[in-house]
Amino acid sequence: MTPSLDALLTGYRALIEAELREVVGAREGELWSWMRYHLGWEDADGRPSEAASGKLLRAAGVLLAAEALGGDPARAVPAAAAIELVHNFSLLHDDIEDRSERRRDRATLWTLIGVPQAINAGDGMHALARLALLRLAARGFEDATVLAAALELDQACLRLVEGQQADMAMEGRSEVTRDTYLAMIEGKTAAMFATPLALGALLGGGSSAQVQAFREFGHHTGMAFQAADDLLGIWGDPRVTGKAASDDLRARKMTLPVIAAIEAGGDEATAFALDYARPPAPGEDYAGLAARIEHLGGRAATEAYAAAEEAAARDALARTTLGEEWREALLAFSSAATYRAS
Repeated sequence: MTPSLDALLTGYRALIEAELREVVGAREGELWSWMRYHLGWEDADGRPSEAASGKLLRAAGVLLAAEALGGDPARAVPAAAAIELVHNFSLLHDDIEDRSERRRDRATLWTLIGVPQAINAGDGMHALARLALLRLAARGFEDATVLAAALELDQACLRLVEGQQADMAMEGRSEVTRDTYLAMIEGKTAAMFATPLALGALLGGGSSAQVQAFREFGHHTGMAFQAADDLLGIWGDPRVTGKAASDDLRARKMTLPVIAAIEAGGDEATAFALDYARPPAPGEDYAGLAARIEHLGGRAATEAYAAAEEAAARDALARTTLGEEWREALLAFSSAATYRAS
């Protein structure tokens, strides 16, 4: 009988955490201490910390897909660690680019050590990700499989950076279409769900058709995840998310609820678009701004989009030929991403 998703994720997280600590290590020097701070293992003074280090959701997806196809998650864990390091390198750089001062209810690294050194820490994590992946060879995987896994990871990194570049190019633009936005999040967000699931299927011995089905399952899960994240960026509880309320509205981000509200059409939508194009005023009523987006249908449209992408993920999963219990575990994984609390 397949364990529950919670039980699976608990086991996976223990494997991933142990692998990450081996890869990052306890090496001396500020660079390594900064990485450990970002990962939540140390405080700002280099002392051991129990700070939240994220849900490891993307990394766990690697092991879930591998085990679902009959593979051993302990053998595939170097790929999961690589995914987690890529994810964290992107978060570290994202914090710099967005000038975000808080993540996981702690000061972001760049606010403590400055932008140039925080970039160095992110670059170091990117390099470590590839080194982590190459540890697959020591777990008995053939060279061709390790090379295929490295290709998957590098392509994901490139799509991730392309998406981030597109996201930054949209800053300050008051006219962003739904299609343009969705194309951006395919790289920035969905690539880092599609690749972990494809990697897991590859390392679990899946056929090329199964690897592709898992990739599509991950892609649609990632798109749903971003839609949920856009909702949290406006209506999320900062006590749960660890971020300041209405961060996206303050930054005037063109997220899916905002775009849907503007594209609703009519005088109210036009007035909202003009107001949103103006820089935030001191003491601005962000709750009122969020209410206008909801009134124009932005929240409902985003919720509907997330549900549609989750349904598409379910359809892709049906092509994997998995047994019912593993399909249920993977569907629970998709739902956990889409309807997460933070």
